[in-house]
Amino acid sequence: MKKRYIFILLTICGIGFLLFFSLSGNSPFFKKPFGKPDLARTTPYTVSKTDKQFLKDFDQYIAEQFEQTNTPGASVAIVKEGAVIYQKAFGLKAADGTDSVNTKTLFRIASVSKGFSSILAALMAQDTLINLDDPIANYLKYPLSGSANDITIRHILSHTAGFPYQAYSTLVEDELPRDTMISRLLKIPLSRLPGEIHSYQNVAYSIIEVVLESSSGKSFSRLMHEHIFDPLEMRYSSLSYDSMVGNDNIAMPHGYRYGRFVPTTVRPSYYNVASAGGLNTNIEDLAKWLAAVLGNKSLVIPSSVLDTVFNPIIPIRIKNPYFSQFEQPRNGYYGLGWRIMEYPNDTLIYHGGYANGYKSGIALDRNKNIGVCVLTNAPSKFSNQVMINFFKMYKQYFREQATTEERLSSSK
Repeated sequence: MKKRYIFILLTICGIGFLLFFSLSGNSPFFKKPFGKPDLARTTPYTVSKTDKQFLKDFDQYIAEQFEQTNTPGASVAIVKEGAVIYQKAFGLKAADGTDSVNTKTLFRIASVSKGFSSILAALMAQDTLINLDDPIANYLKYPLSGSANDITIRHILSHTAGFPYQAYSTLVEDELPRDTMISRLLKIPLSRLPGEIHSYQNVAYSIIEVVLESSSGKSFSRLMHEHIFDPLEMRYSSLSYDSMVGNDNIAMPHGYRYGRFVPTTVRPSYYNVASAGGLNTNIEDLAKWLAAVLGNKSLVIPSSVLDTVFNPIIPIRIKNPYFSQFEQPRNGYYGLGWRIMEYPNDTLIYHGGYANGYKSGIALDRNKNIGVCVLTNAPSKFSNQVMINFFKMYKQYFREQATTEERLSSSK
């Protein structure tokens, strides 16, 4: 009888032992699936009273700007230390309709897509499938000549390949196939040697798709899903025209006519340069992306990858008037798919996008681990104003709070 009790006791202990190690992830019998990292935060961010008051004031500011800019529909998210502390939708999917935008409503993000593509490339470089300093000629079936043989992947992602500014962007609007546009682009002479100047491109940027497809044997869309969308649980994001128009919850694009924003139709252009401007998403998914590029999802996007893409590659002219207003003096740079603005006490990383009636933006401060993203279905001033004034208000508000706390502390 005693042997029986001892056997039962040992069995219970054994089961407990296995359960303990399976939950800790160390059991040889209960391993977590490869490529499916646990995204749960071990120390969730707690929204403070100061945060709540700031968000209340900023929410009022957003509502005022939304009305003043006559923007038909929009959605905004703020992420701090990996937590979504603000997420809200505004307005209508179409100005002449009655359906309201919600946080799952899809928008096109245009050139904000470039940041996704550069991080995907950096992830594949980390896995040694490519080297960012490889010549693109190693991966292309198109013949190159002269200085074009010196163009590297890094040149493509930083717009420093040497092609004339926005070369063949008209072909993007004409909806020509990607490979047709690239083959034509590679036949024109470079305006400068690779690495010498920043010359913004869409067709040239799409060369990264061919490089990644050639090195992996997989489609660019599949790579994006496997390395970014799926691990970050971005369930609504995609890279095609069909996935956009086939969804029943989309914000319609708008053009400005007769003194107001008028709904238009979703067009296939810029999906032919998907890496440069063809990503569809909603504010829920974009907030997950923002948390990751702030460095809070290191199992999916390591800090080394972020350091690579956010590293300033080449000085650029600061064309965005809103970011010019943040602080003086400031210097502008382009990294890999991201713009970097260096101020005396802050560095802001951002990118905006506009295509076919949609305008979007994402901006972040890595040091403060905070950022904001905006989606709109019209080319209004709303997204730029919200992004830069978020940082201006945040800095002023928390500086005043810190000063008040110091004063109260010193009076005790």
